[in-house]
Amino acid sequence: MENLYDKYKIIADYHTHTTYSHGKGSIEDNVVQAIKRGLKTIAITDHGSKHFIFGVSEKKLLQQKTEIELIRQKHPDFQILFGVESNITGIGGGYDITSGFERNFDIVLCGFHKPVWADKVSDYFDIFYNSYSKLIYQPTKEQIAKNTKAYVNLIKSKPIDIISHINYHLKVDIKEVAKACFDYGVAIEVSSRHSDCTEEDYEALFGSNAMLTLNSDAHKPESVGNIDKALAIIDKYNVDPKRIINSEFCDFKFKSR
Repeated sequence: MENLYDKYKIIADYHTHTTYSHGKGSIEDNVVQAIKRGLKTIAITDHGSKHFIFGVSEKKLLQQKTEIELIRQKHPDFQILFGVESNITGIGGGYDITSGFERNFDIVLCGFHKPVWADKVSDYFDIFYNSYSKLIYQPTKEQIAKNTKAYVNLIKSKPIDIISHINYHLKVDIKEVAKACFDYGVAIEVSSRHSDCTEEDYEALFGSNAMLTLNSDAHKPESVGNIDKALAIIDKYNVDPKRIINSEFCDFKFKSR
C-alpha cells in the first residue's frame, strides 16, 4: 500500500480525534504519530457541542485551542490545524457552532451523527428518524431527498471546508451533494474508517467535479495518517490527485472565517 502514498503524495490528515471527545490519545500523541508518518499537517477535529455523548463545549474547545498553540511551539516545523467535526442539526442546514465562533477554527468539518440535539422536534422525524429506520428497511426516495436537502442547505449556508464520512448513517443523493460542494468550495471526505458508499455512490462522487480529501478519522494515535482503505478506493477509480486536497499536487485553500 505504501506505493499509493507515494503515488498520491498525501501530506495531511484532516480528521483526527483526541481525548477531548472520544479519542484515545492526546493532541500531542496525534501530532507525534503524524510526524512519524511523514505528514506535514494534521487537523485536530473533535466533536461539536450538540453531540450529546462525545460533544465538546465551546469553552472546552477554546481550552483545546490554547493547548494546540503551546504544542505548535514544540513542533515549529509541523502544521497543526485547530478544527472541529461539527454535527448536522436540522434539515434547514443547521450545525452546532454558534454564529461567530467559527472564526476560531482553521478548518471546519461537518457530518451526520445520530446522538445529536436537533434544531427542532420535526427534524427528528425528517432526518434523524431516517438514520434509525435503515436498520429495518431501505430508505425511501422521499427520505433520501430530505437527507440530501439537509446537506445542501448546510453547504450553502455555513462556512465549512469538508463534509465528513458521507452516507454514514444517512443516505443522500451523492450527485446532488457533490454539485453543491463544488459550487461552494467544500471538499468531500473519502473515509478510511467508514465505508458507507456503494459502487454507484462512488461512481457519482468521482464522476463529479467535487474536491476530495482522504482522512483517517483516527480515534487512537496509531491510526493517525492511516488512509490505506481510502487510497485503495480512489486508486480503483483512477482519481486525479489534483482533486485531493491533502495531496501535494493540490493547492486547495480553506475558507477565511
